[in-house]
Amino acid sequence: MAEPLKPVGFWSYTSSDDAHSGRRLSELRLKLAGELQLLIGRRQPVRIFQDTATIPLGSDWLRQIYKALDESSFLLPIVTPAFLESEMCCQEVMRFHQREQQLGRDDLIFPFHYIDVSHIEPHEVHDPAVLALLKSRQRFDFAALRHHRPGSKAVATKLAGLASAIRAALWRSAVAETPAGQAAPPAEPSPKPSGLATPAILQPPAPGMVMREAPGPEMVLIPPGRFLMGVPEAEAKREATDDSDARPRHLVVIARPFWLGRYPVTQGEYADFAAATGRGSDPWTSPNFPQDERHPVVNVSHADAEAYVAWLSRQTGQTWRLPSEAEWEYAARAGTTTARYWGEDAGEPGQHAHFGSGNGTCPVGSFKPNAFGLHDMLGNVWEWTADHWQADYNGAPSDGSAWTEGGAAFRVLRGGSWSNEARLVRSASRGDAHPSNRFEDFGFRCARVQV
Repeated sequence: MAEPLKPVGFWSYTSSDDAHSGRRLSELRLKLAGELQLLIGRRQPVRIFQDTATIPLGSDWLRQIYKALDESSFLLPIVTPAFLESEMCCQEVMRFHQREQQLGRDDLIFPFHYIDVSHIEPHEVHDPAVLALLKSRQRFDFAALRHHRPGSKAVATKLAGLASAIRAALWRSAVAETPAGQAAPPAEPSPKPSGLATPAILQPPAPGMVMREAPGPEMVLIPPGRFLMGVPEAEAKREATDDSDARPRHLVVIARPFWLGRYPVTQGEYADFAAATGRGSDPWTSPNFPQDERHPVVNVSHADAEAYVAWLSRQTGQTWRLPSEAEWEYAARAGTTTARYWGEDAGEPGQHAHFGSGNGTCPVGSFKPNAFGLHDMLGNVWEWTADHWQADYNGAPSDGSAWTEGGAAFRVLRGGSWSNEARLVRSASRGDAHPSNRFEDFGFRCARVQV
């Protein structure tokens, strides 16, 4: 069994809330740390970071905050209206959420509801994604006790329950091997399969883990969660784009985990399908630039992509498909709210992703993955999704399903490609094409139902 996580936490709060409460929040931190220490014993000292109590005078305040977040095993956001309005508090939540995903966990954030915020709407907070994330977690409701003395029996009993929940989370077996978000080298081409395949689990089937079910590609298990889909107006203004087709922003809930391709489908993987089904030399074999087995297949239509996933379903007995547009954006963002999963700025071509080039595709996995362990979600090739093109998101599904009713005959593509400028290479940017179109920057990646 893996070692338990260290009893190191982060107390995320606003100083104004602490001041208005007569420093009760600071006292509650100390009380909770004491309760947790009682449960753990003396084997490891409990530390719950609080900025004013921990950062030495004269130190680089922001650097110390980020360092503490990156070293913490659990987060305690003290949820109040002021907390949700605070840019820094929201940044702390999202930064720790990325660390949580890198640990392969989804149970290390403990929303400490000091005041009831159930009436607050997404447009009233600094980052609606933080509100959605905190609502998705089991809350610790302290509102009824916030006027009680920190040393009272009722408060002690309540904090003991929270300490017990934190201890249980720390002692759960950590999903190790290759955490989501850690770069891994591109896999070698797999042996040619024959007959009905048996799943080969390369790592345990937990969020961020990798599976290959021959003859299919490597797949990453994407955890359930919530996110705000679409382009913020500030992003569109900064990128000098219209993006009216990617609004209004709306909350999407991905209720169940699903598998998604670690990379776009490659030339080698598509060649196996073509040989098995007698497709011959379709345009995918002859783009106007050199490719090998590790390059993403291009010149494939939406119908070609659907034929490939249908073939995988027949070969494996599992349900393979194209991802919905909402699933694609959720997976591309991987918990981030910035324009790209590495930040707001695109950087130079070739720094984070393959775009802005006239030289064709690059081998899959040439750049670092996002926090879910997915490579090439931006750049390299546009990726077909299951959705029909809609002019905007009015009436869009909120459950992550594909939107296939109404709309145009065109299908949605996502991610941008090797030939595009930076403004199109964003997590929420959309493209569309007729399902029969084949272009040298069109590819796809597979999704598969988690059983």
